[in-house]
Amino acid sequence: MRAARTVHASRRARSARVTAVVSSVLSSGVLFGTVASLTPSKRGFDSSTYTTVQQATVRNLRPIMGVLLPTSVLANLAVLITTDRADPSARRNALTGLLGPLTSLLLTARWELPMNSQVLAWHPDNPPADWTATRDRWEMVHLIRTATALIGLSGTLAAPSTQT
Repeated sequence: MRAARTVHASRRARSARVTAVVSSVLSSGVLFGTVASLTPSKRGFDSSTYTTVQQATVRNLRPIMGVLLPTSVLANLAVLITTDRADPSARRNALTGLLGPLTSLLLTARWELPMNSQVLAWHPDNPPADWTATRDRWEMVHLIRTATALIGLSGTLAAPSTQT
């Protein structure tokens, strides 16, 4: 009976790790891809083009990231819970793996989602006069949340593949 529980616990730990790695890689990749490709391009857009592109980006990524980031947080929490308590290095890596996407999620909820809602309400032909201030704030928060996601990804990848 005890051996069966150990096998099931080991399978759950492996499943959590695979889910943590996949969701962390995908969410970090989406965030980094936006920083590396869209952000430099959007700097040169006029107000109408920026609004149109940002609205499309938000609409396309909202459902994807609405699943990936919370999944990454929950899976990394499961990895932390199943990581050997006697291995401080593994615990630190698992904790980093959790705190990265958790911080990204909190930044998203506190700053990015409200700004996204603002931009979605703009008319592309007539955005507010201070549209660049919103763009600049969004880009700064997005850069910070990308960095936190990548730091978390490093912890997720460094966490041991076997837990107890």
